[in-house]
Amino acid sequence: MNFFKGYPAYISIAVIAFLFVNSFAQGPAEAIDKYLNARSEMGSFSGAVLVARDGKILIRKGYGYADVEKKVSYTPETRHEVASISKMFTSFATLILRDRGKLSLDDPICKFIDSCPDSWNPVTIRHLMRHSSGIPDYEEPRGLGSEKYLEFMANRAASSQIVENAKKLPLDFKPGEKFSYSNTAYIILSQIVQKASGKPFDSFIEREILKPAGMKSSGVYNVRKLPNKLAKGYSYGDLGWEKTLAGVPLTDGHLKQVPVLPFTSPEGDAFLYTTVDDLYAWSRIMDGGGIASKNHLVEIFEPGVGGYGYGWFVGKAFGQSRYRHTGGLPGYISDLIKFPDDKITIVLFSNVDRARLGSLSRDISAIVLGQPYDMPVRGKVVKLSKDQLNTLEGEFAMADGAVLTVKNEPDYLTAKIPGRYTAGLIPLSPYEFYFPLGDGRAVFSLDESGKVKSLNMRYSGEDHIGVRK
Repeated sequence: MNFFKGYPAYISIAVIAFLFVNSFAQGPAEAIDKYLNARSEMGSFSGAVLVARDGKILIRKGYGYADVEKKVSYTPETRHEVASISKMFTSFATLILRDRGKLSLDDPICKFIDSCPDSWNPVTIRHLMRHSSGIPDYEEPRGLGSEKYLEFMANRAASSQIVENAKKLPLDFKPGEKFSYSNTAYIILSQIVQKASGKPFDSFIEREILKPAGMKSSGVYNVRKLPNKLAKGYSYGDLGWEKTLAGVPLTDGHLKQVPVLPFTSPEGDAFLYTTVDDLYAWSRIMDGGGIASKNHLVEIFEPGVGGYGYGWFVGKAFGQSRYRHTGGLPGYISDLIKFPDDKITIVLFSNVDRARLGSLSRDISAIVLGQPYDMPVRGKVVKLSKDQLNTLEGEFAMADGAVLTVKNEPDYLTAKIPGRYTAGLIPLSPYEFYFPLGDGRAVFSLDESGKVKSLNMRYSGEDHIGVRK
């Protein structure tokens, strides 16, 4: 439904503002629920959320289906593959072994790796943990979710093959010189954990971390023994903007189950299945107490090159400190966010990998922090004539001095700011467009004579207004 069709552009902005203010009147839990229901109703989100502040859970709820074919609801108890969020557990296992004298973070990795290439001699365990080793990432050249990736990862020996392949490649840079995210590095790190502990990696993780952390519904993924209540992972192709913006029910047939991958242990970059409850329990341990000492936390959240701690990205958002890690696999995306100053934890899962994790996480964070955000854009795509599109062309002076150029290509509009973006605009009315790149709206305003006077590129809860030159 297009709420703004038939209204002048300035009315659209007023309604957007009303929706924003009205959502806060509901309280954060109600606003988050309304927001995620809207995403789910459009067919682009299925999963669960848990948000807590200062030890109190604000919302804990599932949306959509853990199994679309059987219409099994996704609940907070549904288990989910969290992909790279696993890295914080691999890092913590390394710290445990360091504390027990089994290794040093400054040990060269060749101390633990058989047939270690000479190029790896300068690489230390700390470099692996910080993503500063220079060892190339195996995912990037294969393309996560591509046929090439799925075919390779279907091999039960994939993890060992990844390491053997990496041994033949030169380092991307001198170890410690810079940050470059490497899943390969964390597979090597899990091999080191296994070697140093003298125990199978999966057994060490479950006995030394998950069990004492009280994460009873979590474990190391094993395709030979799939856990109960594990969500199926789904993806979908290009639906076209008409269906995407109008909304497609989750059960409409567009979701396709992703093939189950074996992930043979040790697979330290992406091994964990868990629930929103268990990740919240882990987040509370990261506040201090339990199996994590204060010294551990200082180390874990001390950013290295590129702002990466030990299994966490450490930075800022909304003007305050934020600790975060996302996870992505074919069929699964996830996010664990902590705002330590306000003692806020956000856990977000989706078993539809086309869900816009960046927008979801940003908007849920904004709601909890009392910051501006927008509801998902939904509407009916309309066809505009060449003359209608031509009247919108022009240059717009932005507040920060940049110039945004709107052009008819022809038959569709593009908005371009040199050095920032060139983006297509999808028409919802003669003066209102969906802005896919920012997951927002572009709204043209008219003067008294009916000519375009300004353009508002509204995204991430903020107005970016340009005045026509």
